[in-house]
Amino acid sequence: MLETQMHLWEISNMPDKDISKGQRLYDQLMALKPANLPATRWAEEAGVNRGFFTNLKGKGGSIRSDNLSKVLAYIGKTEADLVAIQERPASNAQPIEFEGASLAQVRNDMPVFGTALGAEKVVDGASIEQTMLNSAEIIEFRKRPPISNGIERVYGLYVQGESMYPAHRDGAFLFCQWDSPLRSDDDVVVYLRPIDDSDDGMTARSVLVKRLVRRTAQYVELEQYRPAKVFRIPMSEVLRIDKVLTNDDFV
Repeated sequence: MLETQMHLWEISNMPDKDISKGQRLYDQLMALKPANLPATRWAEEAGVNRGFFTNLKGKGGSIRSDNLSKVLAYIGKTEADLVAIQERPASNAQPIEFEGASLAQVRNDMPVFGTALGAEKVVDGASIEQTMLNSAEIIEFRKRPPISNGIERVYGLYVQGESMYPAHRDGAFLFCQWDSPLRSDDDVVVYLRPIDDSDDGMTARSVLVKRLVRRTAQYVELEQYRPAKVFRIPMSEVLRIDKVLTNDDFV
């Protein structure tokens, strides 16, 4: 009996049990949830029942502590964060609006996709460094620049290799944006289509992190620094091109 109780997270032990029933706990968890993380996927990838959050709204007592720990750990939180939310007093203060984004809340919900150094692509006899990027693998969430709030297609990745040194060293972190307007001299992430029957129009086989020289309906012209090379990729091989954001994009 004691062992069973130890595996239950007693909601009644929270500081205010009247507001810590299932719906309240659900609201607290949703307040911690990254904005771009669907609840169903959160539950599945955390290793609990996919209906965990839906079921929680109908609970008025206890839930398994290990399940709660799993969903919290998946987003880097603990039960202490739940207590902090509950104990936070309601505010009736009116914010004073200042020009600029200095008071904007920093959201810790920007996904960072996993990358690895891929096989080199040979273009006109020269080796072009490729990066393997898995957009289905989120290795962490990072604080997003406040100016990017509301722009859900901003993400992060780590540079692999030395082909863009000194602009971007190996291991450097980059902010990137899907569907951002592009100009010559922008650093970009070029998503390449698979060259076999697996091309579904959405999944890239690899990406190129390079400088954009020119883009036409027939090709995209890119530059890398090590080894120095300007080369062209037919647009038929390109899935999409994302922009690497700079400090100028954040002001």
